[in-house]
Amino acid sequence: MATAAAPARVRAEPGAPQTPTQPAPRRATPTPARRTPARAPRRAVAFCFIVVVGSLLSVVAADAYLTQGQVRLTRMQQQLTADLGRHRDLELEVARSSDPSKVVGEAQGRGLVAPDHVTDLPQVSVSSSTASTAPAAGGTAADRSTGSQ
Repeated sequence: MATAAAPARVRAEPGAPQTPTQPAPRRATPTPARRTPARAPRRAVAFCFIVVVGSLLSVVAADAYLTQGQVRLTRMQQQLTADLGRHRDLELEVARSSDPSKVVGEAQGRGLVAPDHVTDLPQVSVSSSTASTAPAAGGTAADRSTGSQ
């Protein structure tokens, strides 16, 4: 087996002109059309951070609004409970005041007496009561009693 040896490199002298086989020197600054890879993730991280902080702030604001509504609801429920208790007390007072024995007792205390004889009036229908109250053809009852027509 034969081994091939690499050709020895020849160093160019510092003052000698460069040969065209050497590549062109690289620029020190990147081209403006190209983005640096470290800048794009920073913007994405900043955008995500802003979205997360904004979401948390909106959750805190919604929670505060809900808490305020719950406090108002509790206050209204307490007021409703107090009003219902007062309503029950007033209904009880009305029931006690409308008791027939109490009404009769107060009436007698003010000097009223119970009648000896009670007469029930007959029930009158609406159609017959309107016909009897209509004036007669000869004028009103006051005109007939005075004799003028």
